[in-house]
Amino acid sequence: MLAKIWETVSHRARHSQTARTDSSLFVDECHNFLALPHGLADLLAEARAYRLSVVLAHQDLAQLSRELREAISANARSKVFFAVSPEDAHVLQRHVAPNLSEHDLAHLDAYQAGTRLIVNAAETPAFTLRTRPLPPAVQGRAALIRRISAETYGSRPNHRRSHNRDNDPRARPTPRTRSQ
Repeated sequence: MLAKIWETVSHRARHSQTARTDSSLFVDECHNFLALPHGLADLLAEARAYRLSVVLAHQDLAQLSRELREAISANARSKVFFAVSPEDAHVLQRHVAPNLSEHDLAHLDAYQAGTRLIVNAAETPAFTLRTRPLPPAVQGRAALIRRISAETYGSRPNHRRSHNRDNDPRARPTPRTRSQ
């Protein structure tokens, strides 16, 4: 799925930088999904040029390969850290020093984060912030959002292919239409 999203995003190269609309990609538990045909470092470095904001979330550094940790460290410009283990705080502290310490990162309260942001292409000093708890769930909202998203961005029914047909060598490919 991520490879297909990246393929779509990279087609933005045909348009000038100013003609590319901002877009975002949120990947929770990123270590489970980041198996792209090219390196993550390339994706993160190129994403900015395509005006793609990439948010990668994971629980701890041990979940990430060394290569993935280094790519995120080098290319993820804004960083937000919620309560981290002392071991992770030791490694991550270099991203928020001298304003925040290893101890600060390891002792964040609920709804508190340590962050270092890039604003107007400049690095801001690290600081802590407070977030709000999630509001209570609204009954039926998820189904409504899925329905509206499918109606707005989904394929037309006559262009959809079932998963079973995708694996059937006798199935003829369905022509693709380009979304605007």
